[in-house]
Amino acid sequence: MSRLKKKKITPWQKWKKKAPKVPDITCPTIDDVLLRLDRFQDRNEVISKYQWNLIHKRMERIRIDNELLREGGQYWYEICKQNLKKSIK
Repeated sequence: MSRLKKKKITPWQKWKKKAPKVPDITCPTIDDVLLRLDRFQDRNEVISKYQWNLIHKRMERIRIDNELLREGGQYWYEICKQNLKKSIK
């Protein structure tokens, strides 16, 4: 019978597993919102309630994604800071 060796987990794998998830790219959402606003501006039209809700929903999604990116940046900054202190000692 063969024994299964347990794969050694590196520190990098541990950190990455605990890291906050990175959100999807937000540029297409931003572009869509700007395009919709430009269309209303160019036509000198009032935004309908439906369009307003759609834009509002997309902007809130961008806000959430931005917060996730910020949390991810803080997480990796702290990991780097802790491990640089260990390597200097």
